Amino acid sequence: MSCASVQEGFDRLPLDDRLRKAVAHVGWSSPSLVQAKALPLAMQGKDVLCRARTGSGKTGAYALPILQKILDFQTFNSGTKMERKGPSAVVLVPTRELVEQVRQVFADLTHFAPSVSVAAITADASVAAQKSLLASRPHIVIATPARLNQHIKLGNVRLRESVEVLALDEADLLLSFGFEEDIKAIAGELPNICQTLLMSATLGEDIDKLKALVMHNPVTLKLEEEEGKEGVLTQFSLRCSDHDKFLIAYVLLKLGILTGKVLFFVNKVDRCYELKLFLEQFSIRAAVLNSELPHNSRASIIQGFNRGVFNYVIATDESANEFNKGKNADEAEEEEELLNSDEDEDEEEVNFSNM
Repeated sequence: MSCASVQEGFDRLPLDDRLRKAVAHVGWSSPSLVQAKALPLAMQGKDVLCRARTGSGKTGAYALPILQKILDFQTFNSGTKMERKGPSAVVLVPTRELVEQVRQVFADLTHFAPSVSVAAITADASVAAQKSLLASRPHIVIATPARLNQHIKLGNVRLRESVEVLALDEADLLLSFGFEEDIKAIAGELPNICQTLLMSATLGEDIDKLKALVMHNPVTLKLEEEEGKEGVLTQFSLRCSDHDKFLIAYVLLKLGILTGKVLFFVNKVDRCYELKLFLEQFSIRAAVLNSELPHNSRASIIQGFNRGVFNYVIATDESANEFNKGKNADEAEEEEELLNSDEDEDEEEVNFSNM
């Protein structure tokens, strides 16, 4: 795709003027790759299954078509009193934090269209308070599957007679987080004709399950953004509770945020094995490297890591003196050479030494 075609993308789309102003207001000067590819298809009413990395603009790729459909309906039926029986669109995401992020995007895009109402439904608020919110019949409901299914069972929201679009964001995590039964229940409450927009950072068996469950002949987009300039190092620090660290490690791998070979550092030998066992529950193979292992085992693990037998190593964040305790100089030098023997491979480090 040429730069010029991307720059002209928003102008070439049949967007309501209020959405054009909102796009400019939030500073989207041009559509991202996923938006440029997915928006025309979604606005034609097609089911779209899109793989693109986290942070590539996937939320905008489904939010704009949803809002355009609602504004078109309002414009067409202006001057008439039509009572909606439920939401026009449902957005399902795996976590309450993502519910809030998506809500904020919709809030920004409806800045000049206050007639469109949005409700965020998570476990943070009481069921009673959310029942009142749903009773106002918002146009868009953003929710985790479990909480939305709870409201459906309680009769607080009806989907079958009103929903026109279902969007699933970070879809690769929805089944991984145990929402399969909730999604099946929600799918059973949807009308027979319902457009589905599914956004995911990866494609795999979980996505195939969702595709079979909620989609009809979707257009599949497998998009890869261009990498940034080589040689530029960006570092991030994430503060979280000890309870959440293993889950965050899994999410970083599952979403493809960490790619290539990854070194995980923890501060105790026991934590090495705890993290290894946790990852193996999700079929993620990792090896443990620590000073308690014999030299031959350590050398074998490093060689396997370099050859690509496994891409993840979990090591204790010990000092060089502690790690080399009990080794002679030749052994220490050999292991250092092995670790540095694969410099051409992509490699990332994740420091969980405070675990």
